[in-house]
Amino acid sequence: MSAHGAAIPESREVRPASPRLDGLDWLRAGAAVLVVALHAGIAYLIARMPGLAWATHDPHGSQVVDVVTWWINGFIMPLFFVQSGFLANQLMRRNGSRAFLAHRTRRLLGPFALGCVLILPLDLYAWLLGWVADGRISLRKLQSLKIDGPLGDSLWGVSHLWFLQYLWVFCVAAWIAAFVREKFKLQLAMPLPLIALMVVSSLALWWEPQILLGFRHSWWPLPANLLFYGPWFALGWVAAAGMDSPSGEDGIRLRFLPGRLPFTRWCTWRIGAAVGVYALLLPLIHQHVRATSHEGERLALIGLFMLHAWLMVTGLFGASLKWFNHRPPQSVKYLAEASFWIYLFHHPVVGLTQVSLSQVPLPIEAKFSFTLLTGLVLPLLTYHAFVRNTWVGALLNGRRFGMTTPDSTKTIRDETNSLRRAA
Repeated sequence: MSAHGAAIPESREVRPASPRLDGLDWLRAGAAVLVVALHAGIAYLIARMPGLAWATHDPHGSQVVDVVTWWINGFIMPLFFVQSGFLANQLMRRNGSRAFLAHRTRRLLGPFALGCVLILPLDLYAWLLGWVADGRISLRKLQSLKIDGPLGDSLWGVSHLWFLQYLWVFCVAAWIAAFVREKFKLQLAMPLPLIALMVVSSLALWWEPQILLGFRHSWWPLPANLLFYGPWFALGWVAAAGMDSPSGEDGIRLRFLPGRLPFTRWCTWRIGAAVGVYALLLPLIHQHVRATSHEGERLALIGLFMLHAWLMVTGLFGASLKWFNHRPPQSVKYLAEASFWIYLFHHPVVGLTQVSLSQVPLPIEAKFSFTLLTGLVLPLLTYHAFVRNTWVGALLNGRRFGMTTPDSTKTIRDETNSLRRAA
């Protein structure tokens, strides 16, 4: 990898960082809550996700939880990839291509390896305990880990850590694209290539609906998933490129972007329209999950899914920049800072909580609320106590928040001397 990185020329000019967009802290914090809510609701769905092996399932489910969970599932991962593409473009513009790839490799594959070592074993035993409690496997299987049949086939994979795999692949693709554009002085006229990519995303969802309408367990990135999520990453990349680049700069013509802050025009109307689209989409989801939909309904399903995702992703992104682009309160800022650790650690916490509540006589909505609360509070507590000021926190966030650097110490000393001279 380092040899390939050395072959890629640096861009002629590494630009200073763009002004900080505080609205993205609100978006990161909100997305962290939503992904925990998504997983907290899976055990209580009426229409279960095909191919997704979960720790436990309530036999009845909840209509309210079903509506909320499928709504989040329809846009949350595209939103994560748009955010990631936006950040990736800013990082490359600020640091150059080689430093960008080194940064993304360190900050994605490092946590991925940590998650495989620390989080996946917790996930595994949380799921097996749930299957033992539900009578789906014997207690002896908990020791041998020899699970036969469909359960065994759907048990092994990287679980929720798949996002880090795919994101690293997209960053490598962006790194290669930067090399090709720089070497051959290419100009990309938007929005036609981006529209073409979104068509590719739609075709990938048609090819394999379980990308969003279920789950496929795997150790490696799957082609259909790459084709579906790649355009969303590109959408975030292009949005960042157009935020502060004149037309034609960076090899991309971006006249179609409305102003300096992307997706802000009509953002609240798009969110409202997405709610209307979802009202039409949910019955089609239930039909597809019950395997009762025909080809015409599948076409409508894919079209509505893509429209709902685009409206929600661009609407929420734009609303965060239009209405919340100001300094967030400390609680929101801290939640955004801890979001990476929440993403890593909440999965086994949610699974164990759902297993623990499976035999408790509580309303399903109460179980969902308690699971959501536990899936947020316990990762936040462990982040504060064991992660934030340790090497794990530095691996996730790039710095240790409780430590000072020589530069920061010098700054404090200079400011102190200035105050003394003024006194």
